[in-house]
Amino acid sequence: MGKSHFKGGLIAGALFGLAAGIFMTSKQGKQMAQQLKSRAGEIQMRIDKEFKKHKKLTESSYKEAIDTVLAYYLKTKQIAKEEIPSLRRYLLTKWKDVQREYKIVKGRV
Repeated sequence: MGKSHFKGGLIAGALFGLAAGIFMTSKQGKQMAQQLKSRAGEIQMRIDKEFKKHKKLTESSYKEAIDTVLAYYLKTKQIAKEEIPSLRRYLLTKWKDVQREYKIVKGRV
């Protein structure tokens, strides 16, 4: 029974992936991808703006900036309440990348 469930899951996953691929190449899928890209850019700009309010970029100030920006999106209902925790977790995993980029940029100045 375990093998048949695995095989069924594998087939279902493959079909879902194929359907998602077809959808993303459609006009509607491309529009959705563009909207997501635009929203990600907006969030990044807001987080950058929050960073500038701090004299020093630390992990703590990074978390504070993320929480401030996500609170704005929660308040304005531009992002679903259910999506905020997973978005926050994702952004917090990017701390090391942000720190590394900040050091590179700061070194050029």
